[in-house]
Amino acid sequence: MSAPTQDPTPWELLRAMTQLRDDLRADLATFTDRLTEMVTKIQYDADRRTDELRLRSLETELVDLRREREQEGQERRANRRLAITALIAPIVVGVLLALVGAKVGQ
Repeated sequence: MSAPTQDPTPWELLRAMTQLRDDLRADLATFTDRLTEMVTKIQYDADRRTDELRLRSLETELVDLRREREQEGQERRANRRLAITALIAPIVVGVLLALVGAKVGQ
Protein backbone atom coordinates (compact mmCIF):
# COMPACT_ATOMS: atom_id res chain seq x y z
CA MET A 1 0.00 0.00 0.00
CA SER A 2 1.10 3.46 -0.69
CA ALA A 3 1.35 6.10 1.92
CA PRO A 4 -1.42 8.64 1.88
CA THR A 5 -0.36 11.89 0.13
CA GLN A 6 -0.36 14.92 2.25
CA ASP A 7 -2.01 18.04 0.84
CA PRO A 8 0.03 21.25 0.97
CA THR A 9 -0.82 23.68 3.69
CA PRO A 10 -2.35 27.07 2.81
CA TRP A 11 0.96 28.76 3.69
CA GLU A 12 2.86 26.48 1.29
CA LEU A 13 0.32 27.27 -1.43
CA LEU A 14 0.68 30.99 -0.75
CA ARG A 15 4.49 30.72 -0.87
CA ALA A 16 4.34 28.76 -4.16
CA MET A 17 1.93 31.28 -5.70
CA THR A 18 4.14 34.18 -4.57
CA GLN A 19 7.19 32.50 -6.09
CA LEU A 20 5.25 31.89 -9.33
CA ARG A 21 4.17 35.54 -9.44
CA ASP A 22 7.76 36.78 -8.89
CA ASP A 23 9.07 34.44 -11.60
CA LEU A 24 6.36 35.64 -13.98
CA ARG A 25 7.22 39.30 -13.28
CA ALA A 26 10.91 38.66 -13.94
CA ASP A 27 10.09 36.83 -17.18
CA LEU A 28 7.78 39.65 -18.31
CA ALA A 29 10.47 42.23 -17.53
CA THR A 30 12.98 40.29 -19.60
CA PHE A 31 10.46 39.94 -22.42
CA THR A 32 9.70 43.67 -22.30
CA ASP A 33 13.41 44.49 -22.49
CA ARG A 34 13.77 42.27 -25.54
CA LEU A 35 10.74 43.86 -27.19
CA THR A 36 12.16 47.35 -26.75
CA GLU A 37 15.32 46.25 -28.59
CA MET A 38 13.36 45.01 -31.59
CA VAL A 39 12.42 47.20 -34.52
CA THR A 40 9.03 47.30 -36.15
CA LYS A 41 8.40 45.99 -39.64
CA ILE A 42 7.85 49.55 -40.81
CA GLN A 43 11.27 50.61 -39.50
CA TYR A 44 12.90 47.53 -41.01
CA ASP A 45 11.32 48.18 -44.41
CA ALA A 46 12.37 51.83 -44.28
CA ASP A 47 15.94 50.82 -43.47
CA ARG A 48 15.92 48.33 -46.35
CA ARG A 49 14.69 51.02 -48.78
CA THR A 50 17.40 53.39 -47.54
CA ASP A 51 20.02 50.68 -48.02
CA GLU A 52 18.76 49.95 -51.53
CA LEU A 53 18.87 53.65 -52.45
CA ARG A 54 22.40 53.95 -51.09
CA LEU A 55 23.46 50.84 -53.00
CA ARG A 56 21.97 52.15 -56.25
CA SER A 57 23.77 55.45 -55.70
CA LEU A 58 27.08 53.64 -55.19
CA GLU A 59 26.50 51.47 -58.26
CA THR A 60 25.78 54.56 -60.38
CA GLU A 61 28.88 56.27 -59.03
CA LEU A 62 30.97 53.19 -59.80
CA VAL A 63 29.69 53.08 -63.39
CA ASP A 64 30.50 56.78 -63.80
CA LEU A 65 34.02 56.29 -62.43
CA ARG A 66 34.64 53.37 -64.76
CA ARG A 67 33.42 55.42 -67.74
CA GLU A 68 35.67 58.34 -66.76
CA ARG A 69 38.64 56.01 -66.35
CA GLU A 70 38.03 54.52 -69.80
CA GLN A 71 37.80 57.99 -71.35
CA GLU A 72 41.02 59.04 -69.63
CA GLY A 73 42.71 55.92 -70.99
CA GLN A 74 41.56 56.74 -74.51
CA GLU A 75 42.79 60.33 -74.13
CA ARG A 76 46.13 59.07 -72.83
CA ARG A 77 46.53 56.77 -75.84
CA ALA A 78 45.63 59.61 -78.23
CA ASN A 79 48.12 61.94 -76.54
CA ARG A 80 50.81 59.27 -76.70
CA ARG A 81 50.19 58.84 -80.44
CA LEU A 82 50.42 62.61 -80.97
CA ALA A 83 53.65 62.80 -78.97
CA ILE A 84 55.22 59.95 -80.93
CA THR A 85 54.09 61.53 -84.20
CA ALA A 86 55.48 64.90 -83.12
CA LEU A 87 58.86 63.30 -82.37
CA ILE A 88 59.11 60.99 -85.36
CA ALA A 89 57.67 63.25 -88.07
CA PRO A 90 60.55 65.79 -88.05
CA ILE A 91 63.10 62.96 -88.13
CA VAL A 92 61.38 61.31 -91.09
CA VAL A 93 61.09 64.65 -92.91
CA GLY A 94 64.78 65.38 -92.23
CA VAL A 95 65.82 61.96 -93.55
CA LEU A 96 63.64 62.39 -96.64
CA LEU A 97 65.06 65.85 -97.29
CA ALA A 98 68.57 64.48 -96.89
CA LEU A 99 67.81 61.67 -99.37
CA VAL A 100 66.20 64.04 -101.84
CA GLY A 101 69.07 66.51 -101.43
CA ALA A 102 71.58 63.72 -101.98
CA LYS A 103 69.84 62.54 -105.17
CA VAL A 104 69.55 66.10 -106.50
CA GLY A 105 73.19 66.75 -105.70
CA GLN A 106 74.37 63.77 -107.76
